[in-house]
Amino acid sequence: MKFVKYAGMSALILVGNMNLAQATAYNIIGSFESPEFSDPYSLSYLFNNDEGIDASIPAVAKFGWGVNLTSYQSSRFQFDGANGDTNLPTTSPLLINLGSFSYTNLETVLVGETVTVDLALTVDVLDAWQTAFNYGLEVTNTDNIAAEYDSMRVVSTPDSFFFSADGADYELAMLGFSVDGGNSFATDFELAEGRSLNMGIYAQLDRVSAVPVPAAVWLFGSALIGLAGITRRTRK
Repeated sequence: MKFVKYAGMSALILVGNMNLAQATAYNIIGSFESPEFSDPYSLSYLFNNDEGIDASIPAVAKFGWGVNLTSYQSSRFQFDGANGDTNLPTTSPLLINLGSFSYTNLETVLVGETVTVDLALTVDVLDAWQTAFNYGLEVTNTDNIAAEYDSMRVVSTPDSFFFSADGADYELAMLGFSVDGGNSFATDFELAEGRSLNMGIYAQLDRVSAVPVPAAVWLFGSALIGLAGITRRTRK
């Protein structure tokens, strides 16, 4: 797996100082997939309902592992996708919150030292284009000693996505997980037993220029036109 580290990376995005186009509706759907454990007898569950089909069920995706013998709850990840209106930027990049992510660490039994799972995000804008991004997540569990920390890290990150809208080209680049509202990003997080950590997952939307035609192509074309003219005069 490819390890990417964004710790201390600044988001350098000024949302309040932009020249923006008209508002565009978007929707983010999340689901947890392909869980694996170092202990084959681990207890776990998947609950993917981020589309919110039934209004009586929370529109979230959850993945839990192990069980706490006091509360009968599991350590877990939870994701709630964002939806609303954004804008297509014209001159400056736009920071987009794709949804809220939480990690809860409990003293659990029947779980291996290592837990991995994928978080799949489906990005839908105005039903005009849709794409999926996948994050690979890994948890390292301690021996449930209160003084020790468990850790979560992002072990694989998605690439950028390019699309066209309203006659312009755009790039959606995934920035990752942030606990400070998108000011900085990290791939490694530590959490004590009995605690929860809340963060957001962010992307940067930017307008990109069309790929320029290399100067050599223009020169080659001019040469062909000139050669055609010489050939025509020779025939006369």
